[in-house]
Amino acid sequence: MVFLPQIPFFGIWGRAGRGPWLNDVIEGFYAMRHKATFTNRMKQNWLFILLSALFAIWALAFIYHSSYAAIDDRRYFNLFDDAMISMRYAWNFSHGRGLVWNAGDANRVEGYTNLLMTLMMSAATFLFEKRYAVLAVQLTGIFFVLGSAFFTLRIFHIVNPNKNNPVKYFLFAAVLLYYPLNYWSLMGMETGMLAFLLGAGVLFSFKYADTLDQSHLWWMSLCFGLAFLTRNDSLLFAALAFLFLLPTLKNGRKSISLFLAAGLLYSTFVLGQTAFRYFYYGEIVPNTYTLKLVGMPLLERLRNGWGFIQPFLKETSFVLLLALIGLLLKFSRQKLYLFTLFLTSMLYQIYVGGDPWNYWRIMAPTMPFLFILFFEGCADALRFFPKLTTGPASSIIILTFALCGLYLADSRFLREMTLSALPYDNGATHKQTDIAIAINELTDENATIGVFWAGTIPYYADRPAIDFLGKSDPYIANLPPDLSGQMSWLGMNSVPGHNKYDLNYSIKTLMPTYVQEFEVGSQNLNEWGAEHYVNVKYEGIRLYLLKDSPHVDWDKVRRH
Repeated sequence: MVFLPQIPFFGIWGRAGRGPWLNDVIEGFYAMRHKATFTNRMKQNWLFILLSALFAIWALAFIYHSSYAAIDDRRYFNLFDDAMISMRYAWNFSHGRGLVWNAGDANRVEGYTNLLMTLMMSAATFLFEKRYAVLAVQLTGIFFVLGSAFFTLRIFHIVNPNKNNPVKYFLFAAVLLYYPLNYWSLMGMETGMLAFLLGAGVLFSFKYADTLDQSHLWWMSLCFGLAFLTRNDSLLFAALAFLFLLPTLKNGRKSISLFLAAGLLYSTFVLGQTAFRYFYYGEIVPNTYTLKLVGMPLLERLRNGWGFIQPFLKETSFVLLLALIGLLLKFSRQKLYLFTLFLTSMLYQIYVGGDPWNYWRIMAPTMPFLFILFFEGCADALRFFPKLTTGPASSIIILTFALCGLYLADSRFLREMTLSALPYDNGATHKQTDIAIAINELTDENATIGVFWAGTIPYYADRPAIDFLGKSDPYIANLPPDLSGQMSWLGMNSVPGHNKYDLNYSIKTLMPTYVQEFEVGSQNLNEWGAEHYVNVKYEGIRLYLLKDSPHVDWDKVRRH
């Protein structure tokens, strides 16, 4: 039987191939008593430090730019709306109400797919008030992106051991400049956490394959296990990692038992969360799985997914082409492993039928692996031109390639990157923040709110909520999807997670005190809504409130 060894914390990164800034900084804390040694290390890595500092400054400016002075003259910080759904679960959990969307519900519903991220959010909601809990989550996004860049750099040094290769600076910058990864990380989605954990897991799988040091295998299993808790579909990446390590089994019975023990360690995360889900929520799969996949014909999903993914292929075509060139010209198992990780994320995106937002949420965590292959491909392609492989010419050409690839990948997002436009959907989030404030002012705690955007309004309003699109409503999640084309955008005929609804049930039967809208897809209850709801304005904010509801302060409504 194999037992987990005691692993020194700083042994995570190892000593072999020392050079990347992450390891130097860690050891630098020990070397501070030797001032000259510490100073030399900082001088050697000044460019990485500068790039990190510049990214952190930009990220702080981005966070402030996305915040909003609301109608109560206080500044509110906002995440992407789906992340705010997780924040509502986190708030309830950290305040003793359970890991639920609505406190006190008899039937609990798992309306999130990011348990580890939600638990991290619960630490923020326990320590801070609602506005600053959101800010704390945004700040962690800076750590996740920088961490992803550091792990990417470390993986690159294993694939390309040349420590003096200036490409490492371009690679580090490329990860920091890829806007979809930045956007989702700074707007509170689990994308950044997943990228961080995948980077760590892949690094340890490489190190174990090279050294057979069992500590790396344990760390790999731990990282992929945490990645599973971050998003269950990361199980696909863990499977690839274990497949990559299969050749190590030829080293005898000890390596086989160690491999099986590592698999068992990973399995505890999978089985543990599944057991928790079953006993706590009464289901084997999360409600969001039912919402997005159950009832959707496979062929329809594939058509939608292919229609959705095509713009991504165009935007990353230059990066993808050179990555493939590098893979074919100088093939290695390591490169194939990295490319398979990226390819799996892309095929998975097609399989699930696309995504409601074309900011490449599913592919972003594996883009750092593609960037490694891209820069390797740039260098390999230059070998056909021997005169360009020496001196500064090769660096200049690779930098030019990098700028071209990044421009194509980021060009659609340049206005957001330069802070000349609000982040995607951020304007709508500002409006919903004001709506939540108005609901708090005009209704009591027993009022119910019916929403299509199930994040920001329920989080800041803190009223029992009804999710019209079913993330936290099993009845909606189990309905057949609307395949009529009424819920179609971004190349998809039927958008997953937004194609199931029943306004007759959500509005007419449940009669929420506040309703966000009365129309979606093929259903229109505007005429009925005009008979049963009052269109009021409070501080310039429009609200639909249930007529004669005892949970509305009608005197305050009339004063405004």
